[in-house]
Amino acid sequence: MTSSATIAVLPGDATDASGDRGADRAWLAGKSRGEMPRGAVLLHAPSHVFQAPGGGEVQLVQTGRSLEQCGVVVRPFQPWIDRLEGARLVHLFGLSREGLELARVARAAQVRVVVSPICWYEPRALVALAGGPFRAACHLARWAVQNALPRWPRWRRALLGLADAVLPSSHAEAAQLVRLFALDPGRVHVVPNGVEPRFATASPDAWLGRFGTEPFVLYAGRIEPRKNVLGLVRAALAAGLPLTVIGDAPPGRAGYLRDCRSAGAGRVRWLPGLAHADPLLASAYAAARVVALPSWFETPGLAALEGALAGAAVVVTPYGCTREYFGDLVGYARPDRPAEIARALARAWRAGPDPRLAPHVAVRFLWSEVARRTAEVYDQVAG
Repeated sequence: MTSSATIAVLPGDATDASGDRGADRAWLAGKSRGEMPRGAVLLHAPSHVFQAPGGGEVQLVQTGRSLEQCGVVVRPFQPWIDRLEGARLVHLFGLSREGLELARVARAAQVRVVVSPICWYEPRALVALAGGPFRAACHLARWAVQNALPRWPRWRRALLGLADAVLPSSHAEAAQLVRLFALDPGRVHVVPNGVEPRFATASPDAWLGRFGTEPFVLYAGRIEPRKNVLGLVRAALAAGLPLTVIGDAPPGRAGYLRDCRSAGAGRVRWLPGLAHADPLLASAYAAARVVALPSWFETPGLAALEGALAGAAVVVTPYGCTREYFGDLVGYARPDRPAEIARALARAWRAGPDPRLAPHVAVRFLWSEVARRTAEVYDQVAG
């Protein structure tokens, strides 16, 4: 994607490194071609994010694809050719300055704006990920001001103020947004994150045929400090458990990836990131004994939802909205407590998945339900 694009127009014959043509990429490519259908819902994410796709980008694509099944006309926003005046509404994924400017233009054109914030503000993470005591102090000072003065002008508050509806993924995120930005609760509609039903029927056979039958702990996602992959590597080794990591480092995090690999000392299996639609990823979840996501925070982490639906035991961070999604059906481990992560992994390894976990996810968090609730919000704000 170029720096000015919202979503790249991908070649129709694009093939992922795994050899699997990504269904998500193909959908984006097809929906980005030609003229914008009049009355379309325009989906927007910051221009750089699809260079290193993560959960937020999956959320945009899966929401769009599922909305189509509900009869909603959607379009990844193409800034070169799409005219906002012809849109039904603009749906922004994530809080960004780029999204703020688009929201201002949309409101000037009398086009409704919906925002999925995809955010969480965690003081512990501010300190841990700051990169030094001075920056940590600065981050905490800003956090304190934000808590004390929620109406203080700043760009995120301006963006949320322009939205006709705000769609946090949990009640905890909603409460945080209301508290930190003095957001009108009447414009808040909680819409959970989702998971594809295909993970419920995923077979471990493809994975086992390629990598053997040894059970393992699985991490799937970006290799970056917020995900605490280094802490997970150390904890898995301390617990004596085999760990497989599937993922790539986003731009600027190559050094962190080297640190993780070094800590693994040849005892961790490392695989490059797989396309979200690659059957091998679903097979990995089905083959894993434990899926681990001891991040600094999650909302709630798509890998945790996918692993749970595929039948794995799950260990996840308690920071963010994870307890709201999983209750007592998974294990929790704080990211700054390596021994706690190791103990949680060992317990999940011995006990296996709670038999209530996969049905719990299947009933509440499929993308079809996400789309239904999102479409209801569209009807409320744009008719």
